[in-house]
Amino acid sequence: MVHHFGARALLTGFLLTAVPAFPLSALATGEPGEHIEDFQDHIEDYTSDVDRLAQELDAIAERYGQGEEVDSDVAAFVESWEEVRYHAAVEEVATSLYPPIWQAIGGLRQAVKGEESPEAVRERTDRLKAALHQGLGGLKVKAQLAKAGDRSEEATEPDEADSEKAFQDIRDHLDQAVTEYEEGNPDRARSLIQDAYFNRFEGLEGPLIEQDPELVRNLELAFNAELPQLIDEGAPVDRVRERARGMKDALAKAEELYREAESDGGEVF
Repeated sequence: MVHHFGARALLTGFLLTAVPAFPLSALATGEPGEHIEDFQDHIEDYTSDVDRLAQELDAIAERYGQGEEVDSDVAAFVESWEEVRYHAAVEEVATSLYPPIWQAIGGLRQAVKGEESPEAVRERTDRLKAALHQGLGGLKVKAQLAKAGDRSEEATEPDEADSEKAFQDIRDHLDQAVTEYEEGNPDRARSLIQDAYFNRFEGLEGPLIEQDPELVRNLELAFNAELPQLIDEGAPVDRVRERARGMKDALAKAEELYREAESDGGEVF
């Protein structure tokens, strides 16, 4: 069985400090089932769950844009999220990616209750979809490791000497992903993108979040939602290549900021 440490406690602390609108009783739902024992064999089920949740979010944004009340729709979405098996899988297996989903849900609720603009609500739904896809990506990586007999947990953060190689590896992975997609290997392309994010970029995020959180958020969205979605949709290769090129431009800025953090602070972690 896959074990985790402190996910429930971590989320409880987060809810108490960041999203007080959510009752802690909500955590009692979505209890783990037998599928957690062999989660790697249920990735298609989790993918279907995420697709359905994303459709609900699109409907919320559309209705809100038409001036309709969507408080009950958001509440229904939360119930759906708590009931799907994907919920338990992320909580139990990809625990570090579980709180950000709740954070994004809280942001959406606040935007709706605060009667923010339709554009702001759409941004919140997009951010929540990105968090859901990020969790799914984490499960896919964990599944690959499990099937390979490797139960290792989070990716190791690179030290300062390795940061340059890490950024270059990410760019290489993006180039390889485009090539694999062009050659008709979408699964391999997605795997390269996931590996670039979870095993490389995540280890670089610490100082980058302090320097430019919006840049990090945009890259997370690109890695976990935008680029994989283009591949899933069978988009033209030129569109996939263009999006990857834009990500590499953002990574160049990120690498510059990372080096500044190294030189200013001496230690970045």
